[in-house]
Amino acid sequence: MKILVKILKILLVIAVGVIAITFNVLGAVSTLCSEGPILADKTGDIIFWLVLSVICFVPPAFLVMFKKYILSAAFSFVGMICVFVLNERLEGMGSPLYLPLIFITILAILLAIFGNWDKIHEGIDKREAKKNAVAPSVLGGTTKATAEQKKKGNNKNKK
Repeated sequence: MKILVKILKILLVIAVGVIAITFNVLGAVSTLCSEGPILADKTGDIIFWLVLSVICFVPPAFLVMFKKYILSAAFSFVGMICVFVLNERLEGMGSPLYLPLIFITILAILLAIFGNWDKIHEGIDKREAKKNAVAPSVLGGTTKATAEQKKKGNNKNKK
């Protein structure tokens, strides 16, 4: 599992570096600089694109390094939803961003699952042990020992 998590971390950092920084940030800045009469009413959306790229796709790469996989996946998922909204607002200008940003989100979700694999199975084992700890008795009660019975058992063992 550790090797898979390390491979996913490396892929996420490379994908964020290439896609989020190069395409999104530099793409938004170049679009703002080459603004023509067609894009005059879309300036707010392009600034949203720039802020979205910086807030929702760069921090997950850093959060992964601090082993905050779930928070990283949450940031990426929110970013992906914003990309869908942005694509509708820009009337298809953001369509080249779909697949790369979905790829980053899938990587972050896979990291959240495999990075917390031990914790997930620990929780499942605890629930199973808790469920099996208290079994119903034939007489209608439970087989769980009361505090007094535990004390008596401990006193007998000490003698």
